Amino acid sequence: MNTPDKDTPNKKTINRVIDGIASHDEAKQVTEWFSTTVEGQAYLSALINRDFHLMEAGELEANLPIIAISEKMLENIFKTIRRKKIRRYTWRVAAVLIPFVLFVNLISYTNSQVNLFGEPAYSEIYTPKGEQVRVFFQDGSEAYLNSDTKIRYPKQFGLFNRKIFLEGEAFFKIATNKNRPFIVDINNSSIKVTGTSFNAKAYKHDELMEVALQEGKITFNTPQHSYSMLPGQLALYDKKNGLCTIKTMVNSSEASMWKDNYFIFKDTPLSEVLKIINRRFDVDYNIRDTRALKYSYTITTRQTSIEKLVKELEIITPVKFNLNNNVINISLK
Repeated sequence: MNTPDKDTPNKKTINRVIDGIASHDEAKQVTEWFSTTVEGQAYLSALINRDFHLMEAGELEANLPIIAISEKMLENIFKTIRRKKIRRYTWRVAAVLIPFVLFVNLISYTNSQVNLFGEPAYSEIYTPKGEQVRVFFQDGSEAYLNSDTKIRYPKQFGLFNRKIFLEGEAFFKIATNKNRPFIVDINNSSIKVTGTSFNAKAYKHDELMEVALQEGKITFNTPQHSYSMLPGQLALYDKKNGLCTIKTMVNSSEASMWKDNYFIFKDTPLSEVLKIINRRFDVDYNIRDTRALKYSYTITTRQTSIEKLVKELEIITPVKFNLNNNVINISLK
């Protein structure tokens, strides 16, 4: 939940809190801003990135005491004191201890809101066959989930990354944050994003995994290699042999047009067409004549009705689709 603009502290107030000279109300305002807003979390992330190098890139263990990671901050405070030429010893002690205590308390409180150190609690969403779901994350990112798709995500994103788990197909629009990359974990592979839009298709039983980048830049990490992708590129990863092919798409938006009820088949075998229909409409199929499997389909059509879709498919090949009691019987005309 975003805090109204009138409650957003100015830089001077934030610095007063960090310096330990703020009032109680100012400290409370800054703490709440750090803990409950996307802007505050990004500011705090940049602040800690500057002073807490030991916390970055997985170098901090989850159970490491807070005081043990504060040495960098204390060094910077001492440098500031020397630079300002404060001579009285008692004032130097106060200048160190007050910011230190406030900052440790601030981190402790923020940890309960943002999950700085502990293991996150996860939520899970499953989109059944025949349905599609739009999901909004707490950082402003969003995802469109295709049929038969499951995602698992933390109730509170970590301070240094935003990691979710995907099984199925989804189109993502990721809120930009260079300090907190968005990571999509997919079947021993992952996609690392700082702010972009892309489509990921990774159904559990499919041999191929597909990642199509529409805008921005991503890194597609497989168990064998890492691939930096640019807009308009499609990565096809064979999970069985570990080979990945990067192709250039003519229309980068085609990969995600399923969310607008488009079906795009390009020399697609009937077996794959039936698999897609099964997911999108939650219908079973029965192949009565195996000779029908030799046919493939090339068509782009927008349909919300399975009856209209199979009628269009029947125009292309001599294959007959007979829908009866939620089962499609496949035969030749």
